[in-house]
Amino acid sequence: MSPDKYQDKIEVGETVPKLSLRQLTYFLATANNESVLRAAETLNVSSASISTAIAQMEEFLQVQLFIRRHARGLVLTSAGQDLAAHARNILLHAREIESVAQRGPYKAVGRLNIGCLTSIAPYLIPLILKEVAEKHPEIQLRWREDKHEALLDALHGGGFDLIIVYDYDIPTTVHVAPLRPMPVQVVLPLSHPLAESQTCSLQDLVGQPMVLLDQPRTRDYFLSLFGSKGLNPTVAHKSESFEMVRSLVANGFGYTLLNFVPPYNVNGHGRLVSRPLADLDRPQNLVLGRLYRFRAPRLVDELFKSISAAVQNLPISAT
Repeated sequence: MSPDKYQDKIEVGETVPKLSLRQLTYFLATANNESVLRAAETLNVSSASISTAIAQMEEFLQVQLFIRRHARGLVLTSAGQDLAAHARNILLHAREIESVAQRGPYKAVGRLNIGCLTSIAPYLIPLILKEVAEKHPEIQLRWREDKHEALLDALHGGGFDLIIVYDYDIPTTVHVAPLRPMPVQVVLPLSHPLAESQTCSLQDLVGQPMVLLDQPRTRDYFLSLFGSKGLNPTVAHKSESFEMVRSLVANGFGYTLLNFVPPYNVNGHGRLVSRPLADLDRPQNLVLGRLYRFRAPRLVDELFKSISAAVQNLPISAT
């Protein structure tokens, strides 16, 4: 190979990226806030700087990154969602490189966005925040609670770095790490005849009024347990609200099936007990999900340890 050809290969390999970390930061802040103005306030820069950065990115990439919707403000296009996932991962690794300059033992520094199931979030997120504040005070956590499908969509769209969900209907694009088993439980009012049993079977529940947690994936999963045995539950009440389901059961309107049953103590509303479902083919787990296509920075590994520790303190049954 001639010296000239060798020089050409060096120059090609060392071209400077056209997109900067600053542009990616401005773009991601706008995606998170769904507003140029709010992104500017968050980053303490001018709105014009944010708008210019996004316009330059759209011109270079030859794609539209946002569309304006009256009710929601700026919403990512499909191209924007893909870029957001990449941008979030690139910025995490950039902050990991910055941490190399630290002296002494590794200290986790950076910001992570996590999503958690609405039914568990009020009980788990505060535990995680306390654990992280104690072990990794330099980690900034932003969190949001939502339903299973919405969390998966937001993970693929770059809205989250990590999500906490159950391990059912997980696409092959998502890597999951188990946090703890969350077995299905039969939740009953204290006065129910089956409350005296150590366990309950699906056959025991046929003909009994059921209060169904009516969220898409959750509803389908619990009904499928009956269907797999050729049984049909008697659904008396439905609600999308986790707390409404628990209240209806505590007040004697039927039983329900849940993976997570924190203690329930509301004056005048009765009490709950939970019993293991005896004929469950596959127990479920609570898992931490991230996208397979990106290498997880060390920051994510450190956060996983903190989340795992917090999850162990999560009360999952009512006695």
